[in-house]
Amino acid sequence: MVLLESSTLEYGKAICDFDLADTVSGRNITNKDLNKDIVVIAFICNHCPYVVRIAENFSALAAKTNDFVNWIAISANDPGYREDDSPENMSKFAAKYNFNFPYLFDESQEVARAFGAVCTPDIFVYKQGKLAYHARFEDLERAIEDLKTGNKISFPDKVSAGCSIKWK
Repeated sequence: MVLLESSTLEYGKAICDFDLADTVSGRNITNKDLNKDIVVIAFICNHCPYVVRIAENFSALAAKTNDFVNWIAISANDPGYREDDSPENMSKFAAKYNFNFPYLFDESQEVARAFGAVCTPDIFVYKQGKLAYHARFEDLERAIEDLKTGNKISFPDKVSAGCSIKWK
């Protein structure tokens, strides 16, 4: 396991296009399906201890805010590297942690690269389609509350850190 920090990205960047299969429902989800003012997209995986540590709280925060936030989780890990990250196991992981949002599989890893994701968890929050927060989970609820009432985060962000995405 290699601890890696997320990259620093330019705020205001538009949300990337994507069209990926949801491992829970089996249907494809696109960025055009996101219809709320605030969108959280988190690159995660099943086996990363940093993700496992936050999974229950991540799911609870999604449940608490899903009336005004679209939530998406994406795994771009190569399941050939670790079977735990296969789409079948992603579905089991989503059930175990009561995900009430799509858990998408980025088999080509192109979506992760387009977003600039480098680690798990790597969390991106958009307000009106523009990147407004890209930092650690521990401050995510506060960031969402700031964005609910305004367009900016009221505190300095701290980069996320976690396991590296397992690239092909």
